[in-house]
Amino acid sequence: MQGGKFSFLCFYIKRIKRILPLFYLVSVSTLAAAWFMLTPDDLVRLADSLRYASVFIANIYFEKNSGYFAPAADTMPLLHMWSLSVEEQFYFVWPLLLFLSVKYLPARDRNLFFILSLLVLVGVSEYAARGAEASAYYLIQYRGCELLTGALLSMLVHGRKDALFARESTLALSGLIGGVILFTLFFSLNEESVFPGLNAALVSIATAMVILSGELRKGVLYRLLSSRGLAFIGRLSFSLYLWHWPVLVLYRYYFNAIGAQGYAACAALTFLFSFLSWKYFEKPLRYLNVRKRWVFVGYFILPIFLLVMIAKDIKRHSGYEDRMPEQARLLYKLSVSSFDGVVKNVAADSRYLPFELIPIGDEHLLPDAPLVFLWGDSHAGHFRPFIEVMGKKNGFYSLYGGAGGCPPFIGVDLIKNGRPEIECTDKNNRLLEVIKKSETSIVFLAGRWAMYTETTRSEGEKGSRVFLGDSSDYSESLENSRRAFRAGMDATIEQLIAYSKRPVLFEQAPAYPFLPSNCLVRKARYSWLSEESCDIDKASVDKRQHYANAVISEMEKKYPELIVIRLNKFICQGDVCFSELNGVPLYLDNDHLNAKGSEMLFDLYEESEAYQKLRAIFLK
Repeated sequence: MQGGKFSFLCFYIKRIKRILPLFYLVSVSTLAAAWFMLTPDDLVRLADSLRYASVFIANIYFEKNSGYFAPAADTMPLLHMWSLSVEEQFYFVWPLLLFLSVKYLPARDRNLFFILSLLVLVGVSEYAARGAEASAYYLIQYRGCELLTGALLSMLVHGRKDALFARESTLALSGLIGGVILFTLFFSLNEESVFPGLNAALVSIATAMVILSGELRKGVLYRLLSSRGLAFIGRLSFSLYLWHWPVLVLYRYYFNAIGAQGYAACAALTFLFSFLSWKYFEKPLRYLNVRKRWVFVGYFILPIFLLVMIAKDIKRHSGYEDRMPEQARLLYKLSVSSFDGVVKNVAADSRYLPFELIPIGDEHLLPDAPLVFLWGDSHAGHFRPFIEVMGKKNGFYSLYGGAGGCPPFIGVDLIKNGRPEIECTDKNNRLLEVIKKSETSIVFLAGRWAMYTETTRSEGEKGSRVFLGDSSDYSESLENSRRAFRAGMDATIEQLIAYSKRPVLFEQAPAYPFLPSNCLVRKARYSWLSEESCDIDKASVDKRQHYANAVISEMEKKYPELIVIRLNKFICQGDVCFSELNGVPLYLDNDHLNAKGSEMLFDLYEESEAYQKLRAIFLK
């Protein structure tokens, strides 16, 4: 640009030839493998992500699908394409911005403008990251500071004719400090760290310092990073990046887990695919002498059009269920059953908001008040089919209120970065006010209790750790979360009883480190997997739920009015917790029951002595 030789056309042709051919190869290969491995809903999600990635907005897709109910990361083979989209978006903005700055700003003002821009972007990113927004991780405005750091480094190195620094020792020291910072951050940053924000900026700046020291072309760090082995990995880096995630996801999807042997196999496959695609596909197409207009047609317009059409076709045909044998299709349809698809012609009175107004149970009793409220997080939601059957058999209806990842407690907050998450607290307070004022006499409480007492999610599940606290202590620790959990459950049950409401509490269903229903479908699909187990060890479930169940038992002794519905004795028998009962898959994902599984658990519970005690309060 400074020499008047820059061409936007040539720049984008180079970017297209560098990035897109390998993107197409990895995407099509992943789609082909997924055809034989993924369930229809997961194939549709893959197709959706491919469609967005093809037009460089995969980051927007994953940001929109990153909430509490988002699929586990290990079911999304193209999840890593979000960062490629951020890179492409940067390429649309940066050349034009740089061109205008070179044309209209003197060098000193230009450098000052971009340095100030970098500081503003870091501040914006830190603010969004501390707010625990998914957008902070995925969107260009919050990740642009990392790319801008590299761009500014290039301006500093190549934008002046004289030496960057008078002393070589300054460059050498820069690399040493940057290397130490990166080494330290490698071990200190974890999933609980605020990210991106200042931490991401620090990683980027430290990396820039290491790269800057390479201008010396000598020294220990330079020799290490220029060694033949590392330099070869550098040449393969783009291929390694694009291949590694689909390989890991599809391996884990097929085998349910990935141990040391699995990681070794995935590493070998990733390097093999990367080398072959780099040598025989990426390099040849990158340097192929093609007229510019044909680059846009053959490398850009036509492949993207075909990928988008293929993705739309997969979605239009709902993931092509008929590619699976009949038994696998039946298991799949049962596993994806959900109360969310239930449509009723009547609705409860709006005075019960923020409870959902869809009646659960005998809707013919409307406009009478509901006998039961169901209050809790998404684990309360998966008991709606259970209560639907119970209500129809006992002549009542219920309303559900709550939010995913939000325990049904008063006086207790979800906390993030030392601050309460107000949305959860506010909603619970509003739900309790409705409960207090209503004629409803029974309140069912349900939650993913162990997530709050252990502060962790299932293996492979998206999302950071979950901490509870209250106004007396907002520290993020296991001990404080357990203290707040006990206090919150105690206070909530006490208040319900004080307002003449009968509390009924559901025990938490077991959570899996994989998707049990997908495992069952896969077994039905491939005869050679017929002996594979889709169940888990009961001891691991008992260990994880031990503290939460101990608190529940404590509440049961303290409050005689409290009834506890224990269903794990039906799911877990002997040393095993089962993923299916009587040929019916129980789970929608790794920890939520599907509708058919929830209904089946009611059928089993109905035959128990405990049910008769619960039924007696409906008859009063």
